[in-house]
Amino acid sequence: DDDEGASRADRNVFVDWTEDYDDENEFHVPNRIGFTTRDWGNARKGFEGGKLKKKERRAGKFNKADLRKAYEKLQQNGISFVETSESSPLAEAFLNKFMEECDHGDNRDKGALVASTFPNPWKHAFKSRSLPRRGAASIVSAAETACDRMGISSMSLYQIQNPWYYVGGTSALAEGALDVVCDDHSRYVGCIDVGLSKLAKLQRKMRAQGEFVASNQFDFSLTNRKNAAAIDACKKLGITPVCTDVLDGGLATGKYTSTNPTGGEVSKGENDTGPYAVRKLEKLDVLFKTQAGLIEKVNRRIGDRLMKFESGQAPRINRDITTTQIAINYVRAKGAVPLVSVTNVKMANELLGCLGWDLSEEEVEELDKACKACGV
Repeated sequence: DDDEGASRADRNVFVDWTEDYDDENEFHVPNRIGFTTRDWGNARKGFEGGKLKKKERRAGKFNKADLRKAYEKLQQNGISFVETSESSPLAEAFLNKFMEECDHGDNRDKGALVASTFPNPWKHAFKSRSLPRRGAASIVSAAETACDRMGISSMSLYQIQNPWYYVGGTSALAEGALDVVCDDHSRYVGCIDVGLSKLAKLQRKMRAQGEFVASNQFDFSLTNRKNAAAIDACKKLGITPVCTDVLDGGLATGKYTSTNPTGGEVSKGENDTGPYAVRKLEKLDVLFKTQAGLIEKVNRRIGDRLMKFESGQAPRINRDITTTQIAINYVRAKGAVPLVSVTNVKMANELLGCLGWDLSEEEVEELDKACKACGV
């Protein structure tokens, strides 16, 4: 009807800007970007079970309604890859509801691209006060149970977190991963924080059976670059690098600087100097100035590109770039898939503002040089 048509007209069409991108393997993440549920339901990160006032939301609080709106916004507008874990049971329960009830817009046929996780067995044992999981059967059982909790028949990706030592060794990990795919609990399997030698060994075992390790997840950002070499190493193994904590807890956003240590937020008191020591921020001055300087460059480049379209034919691309978006797209420009924690519509919009544009090689080089100058 007319109302439905009007609502569709107001909504961006789900566009995969990376359809022609040369992926590392068959596992394709639309737009090479995703979001994680790791903060969903976590009171320490601001989750509240009941209703919220505007003042509380401004202070960073969020609830189930905020999560639902953010999830729906992302799914409708081009970011369908969502990562969760059995370590966050409330997040899985929310996903179950959202996948069933939310309007996925032009992505309704494919739906969410869901990844879940087989957590480190020793951490899981400590948390659940049980014996550590062992053998291939434990991995298969955990994947099947994750699907049941989320109300889906199969996931897109099932990730095995670095187990430190796994009873049964790499052979059991490979067998479990293969069975997860063969039993159709997940289309692909990946890893989290697995070292390159073990990753290569696991990849060889998987390929010998006609399957492969699709991804490896690890932390990387502008301000935390210790895993920079792992991106290229994964790609050489035919594995998609997926990066978490791409904003380094907020430090890489460029929001907090030595001249604005509170990031423009309301001071919490006379002695409030923001979340980071001014000395630490001073060390990163060159990087933050470079980040801020790229805003105008990128905006101008996007504007020039859109001018080439006929009236009304230009795609909807963000022309109000932020330093946060530069930090996220930097990770993507380095060849990885950034995973960003999203807990409200504001952050969902921030993430959607990364679509349709990339940093140029020259701009990436500028940021690399600034990082080197800052000693990071």
